[in-house]
Amino acid sequence: MTGVRYLLVILIMVMASACSDSRQDQSAKSLPDNPENRIVVAKRYLEVMPPKEMLQGMANRIVAKLPENNRKAFMDVMSSQEIEKATYRVTLDSLVKHFTVDELNAMVAFYGSPAGQAAYKKFSPYMGEIMPQIQQEVKKALEEVQKQQGPKMPPMMPKAQPAPAPPKEQKEPQTKK
Repeated sequence: MTGVRYLLVILIMVMASACSDSRQDQSAKSLPDNPENRIVVAKRYLEVMPPKEMLQGMANRIVAKLPENNRKAFMDVMSSQEIEKATYRVTLDSLVKHFTVDELNAMVAFYGSPAGQAAYKKFSPYMGEIMPQIQQEVKKALEEVQKQQGPKMPPMMPKAQPAPAPPKEQKEPQTKK
C-alpha cells in the first residue's frame, strides 16, 4: 500500500509540474506583440541559439579557405569581444525587427529542444549540399530559356569572369645622376 501512495505522490508532482510549465508557456505566448516584449523573447532565443556559436561556426568554415599565414589573425578577430558584442546586438535588433512575439516563442521552443538543436547542427551541411545543385538547375533552366528566345535576348546569367590579375609591381623610375 505504501508503494501505491508513493506512486500517487510522484504522479501528482509530475502533473503539477506539467501544468505549471504549460501555464508559463501560455503566459509567454500571450504577451502582446510590441518591441519591448519582442526584445524579452529575442533575448531568450539568443540564450538557446547564442550568436557566439554561429560566429564560431562561420569562422571555422572560412578559416580553412584562408592562406595559412592569415588564419590566426582572422580567428583572433572572429573571437574578439568586440565582434561577439556586435554580433549579439545586430542579431537581437534583427530578430526584434523581423519576428513577432509568437514567432520568437516558437523559435525558442523549437531550437531549445533536443530536436531543434540537432536540426540546427545539420542545417549548414544540408544547405551546403543542396545550394550548388539548385544553382546548377537554375543555370540550366535560364540557359534553355535563352536558347528558346534566340540571340535577341540578353544573357540572364553573367558569364564567369576570370579573376582580375594582381597589380604589377611598379618600379620607381630611375633618375640619371
